[in-house]
Amino acid sequence: MSVSVTKSGFNVREKLKQLQKPIGLKGSELMRAETAQEAGALLGVGRRNTVINGDFRIAQRATDTGTVSLATNQSYPTVDRWSDYAYNNSGTFTPQYRMRKYNDHPVSGAQGYCLRYDCISADTPATDIDFLTVHQKFEADNTINFYGNYLSLSFWVKSNKTGPYTVQFRANGGTSGGQTPNSMWKYYVNNPDVWEYKTILIQPQTLALMSAGNGTSYSLFFHLASGQNSNHDANIANLENKWAAYSSNGVAFTDQSNLMSNAGNYWQVTNVQLEVGRNATEFEHRSFGEELALCQRYYQKSYPTEVTPGTNVSASLGFAGMEGRTGMSNVSSNGEHFRGAKLFPSMRTTPNITIYDRVGNSGKITGTKYLTADYDNITASVQNVCATGFQAKCINVGDFGGISFHYTADAEL
Repeated sequence: MSVSVTKSGFNVREKLKQLQKPIGLKGSELMRAETAQEAGALLGVGRRNTVINGDFRIAQRATDTGTVSLATNQSYPTVDRWSDYAYNNSGTFTPQYRMRKYNDHPVSGAQGYCLRYDCISADTPATDIDFLTVHQKFEADNTINFYGNYLSLSFWVKSNKTGPYTVQFRANGGTSGGQTPNSMWKYYVNNPDVWEYKTILIQPQTLALMSAGNGTSYSLFFHLASGQNSNHDANIANLENKWAAYSSNGVAFTDQSNLMSNAGNYWQVTNVQLEVGRNATEFEHRSFGEELALCQRYYQKSYPTEVTPGTNVSASLGFAGMEGRTGMSNVSSNGEHFRGAKLFPSMRTTPNITIYDRVGNSGKITGTKYLTADYDNITASVQNVCATGFQAKCINVGDFGGISFHYTADAEL
């Protein structure tokens, strides 16, 4: 017995179309990814942002410099890990400006933070090596995957001074090539008083291999003003968006905007992210505690986060947070009192320690006398300093049984 089965025909092409599913823009990018690294970057997995405190939440030293006059100097006056770097080689570039942690953010509004520079009194850089910039240095052990790879820099910027600005990315020497590789990248503030999102694709650097360790490997600069001779302008046209030796392509472009041109000019930046790969991903938000711990590898203090070191805390905090308040200090045979302090997390290198007494005197401690009065302004010194702790000591100049002190520990690059 035979059975005959018949079935109506169908169009194979139409059936294949039915299998197609909407995958969206990101899905298409993911399918085009050539490596697991590229796919991971698109998915936003793992640690990506090499910049520390890129959203400027942490400001252990202070939140505002007040008005300062430009002088040749490199310091960390406000937000953690970001250095104010000024150079006045001509001796005539002396504007006044202000640097501060500021409540303004493209996503969170007044609930978020940015770094803000304000021009207080105007000046123009001379045709000399004059400049004003803010930058972050990177520890070599955190950038061992930079060599030979594309890097993506992203950030939000806002200013009332429109025009071209320079991002400089410089390596700090290396183990091969005998050079200091340097690159410059241009972005524009197109509209005044509006947050604008910028991305820069940094070409692979293969001029010199950076040494590993806890020293500086790379530095990222945002230039705010620059004199013409800072630019080595004869080479600029050929070296934009390329790596070359630092001596041949300067620090900024010849058309760099001068934020210091008029009092009232301002510049803000936030959500700064530098990551390996061709794709700039969404800003990596870390918890406040984690970001603070990353900053404390380079700078930490015994004061509460919101209290500026050296503040008189005798009325507001008393002895809260001071090292040595609980228990007796050790006393040597010659009458020296000494007390140890633990640094956590472990710092990048042996830090510079500054100690304070309860009322904010630098280089002093408070002698504690149980059940009676306490003594401030007692001269002390530090000893046995290492990345994980130190000791403070003083001669017993009063009738007290212990010593207490606040401190700062600085191991910045």
